Amino acid sequence: MKRPALLLLVLGLVAALAAQAPAQGERPKRRKDRCTFCDHDPEVLAANGMSHGPFPFARTDSTRIAEQGLWRPTLLETEHFRILGDFPAWKIPMDEVKAYRAELAALRDRWPLVKEKPGTLDRWYRIHLLGERLEALYDRFCELVGTSDEEFLDPARNEQRGVGRYLGEKEKYEVMVFAEASAYREFMVDTWGLGYLKPQCWNNVDRDCMWFGVNLQTEDIHHDKHLAAVVVHNVAHNLLNGYMHYSYEMPVWIYTGIGHWAERAFDDRFNTFCTIEGSFDVGKAAKDWAVQVRKLVEKDRAASFAQFLRKKSLAELDFPDHLVSWSKFQFLAEEHPQKMAAWLTRLKTRRDARGMPDGRNLDAAQRAAFKDLFGWTLAQAEEAWRSWVLATYPAQ
Repeated sequence: MKRPALLLLVLGLVAALAAQAPAQGERPKRRKDRCTFCDHDPEVLAANGMSHGPFPFARTDSTRIAEQGLWRPTLLETEHFRILGDFPAWKIPMDEVKAYRAELAALRDRWPLVKEKPGTLDRWYRIHLLGERLEALYDRFCELVGTSDEEFLDPARNEQRGVGRYLGEKEKYEVMVFAEASAYREFMVDTWGLGYLKPQCWNNVDRDCMWFGVNLQTEDIHHDKHLAAVVVHNVAHNLLNGYMHYSYEMPVWIYTGIGHWAERAFDDRFNTFCTIEGSFDVGKAAKDWAVQVRKLVEKDRAASFAQFLRKKSLAELDFPDHLVSWSKFQFLAEEHPQKMAAWLTRLKTRRDARGMPDGRNLDAAQRAAFKDLFGWTLAQAEEAWRSWVLATYPAQ
């Protein structure tokens, strides 16, 4: 090749490369199949304590789940959670654009690639937002029970107490989302031996962590925040169960109350009911829960603390019981936060004479804890709650 021709070829290659390079100050194009939220940038992810996997999950790991399920789940690991599943693209309704823009704007300091005005949330935006919302829930739960990550950083102390790094569990809390009911059922049967379609919390004893799964089809979930609300409700159950290790069941009204308390604080348009099949019609779900609870109090139809202590399973809770459990939990958590933190921790850390976890006689333990920490008998606790409802909740 003659020199002029060679020179022209080199100059042509340089020009082509220059044309592909972004102009100064212009955002570089994202590579194909990279996260639209963070571009899989290892520095940005590490700065936020996150990654896109792979990671251990359920009774296997994210890679094997993808291979065996003939699907490509979206993955996100945060500081305290592992999330895996289907997150279909979702168009933001016009009346919610402002709220979503504000939520995303608050994240741009930590996630510089986040768009200011997205019209549609793709799978990457949805899983990242869910991760952020779950980390916010984790912080709120720590505040509720009066603890922090530092409480669980010392492995020797954890071993002595029989607890793990993540509030008491050894591994991170897990969330799995399916688009289709059939795929969810297949996974449930293969993994847990349970052919179930409803949302399910599971204690994974193999790895000592709490798992939650849901499918969008069975729950008729079409809204991004509806999915987040269902996850928040059930992960609140798992955080309570995992706190100081999942060694025994908490009283059913507390278990129910914390789920509603967490979910309604996130978005009170969506309400999840953990029930025994056919126990009541969840279609009755009232929008104005505070108004409904006030009416129950005024008519003396609200379940008392003493009655709740005698209810042992979800099958014993009717629709009004769900509303009242939320209200009683809200009252204790928000009006008496320090006492409530000590109360929950005492119930979660009971030990028998051998030093083993002791979940027996929790009704008596609740009475004793009310007396010792609040200075109330059950009747006095009931009167304090009723007075608060009538002074706080609207009549209509």
